[in-house]
Amino acid sequence: MKIHLKFHGMPILYKTLKKKKEFPFEFSGKTVGDLIKELIRKFGISVKKALLDNSGSIDMEIRVVLNEKEYLMENRMETSLNNGDTLTFMGAS
Repeated sequence: MKIHLKFHGMPILYKTLKKKKEFPFEFSGKTVGDLIKELIRKFGISVKKALLDNSGSIDMEIRVVLNEKEYLMENRMETSLNNGDTLTFMGAS
């Protein structure tokens, strides 16, 4: 599956993601959790530290927006993704 990722207000990831704030990303999973696992595998532990809390869930300080209109609030790791989706991660402001 190929989706478009955006990261805003997350300077901790700036260097890890090679200064890219937006980019297409291909992975074999189906959920936000699968995506994050693949991001960690590809870019390393700093992605985990930036996005996840101590329990392995997306940190509540991070807003996650699907297709620029739907804010994910509950069960964010289990949210299904579709080919062509845009997923935005926004740090707390």
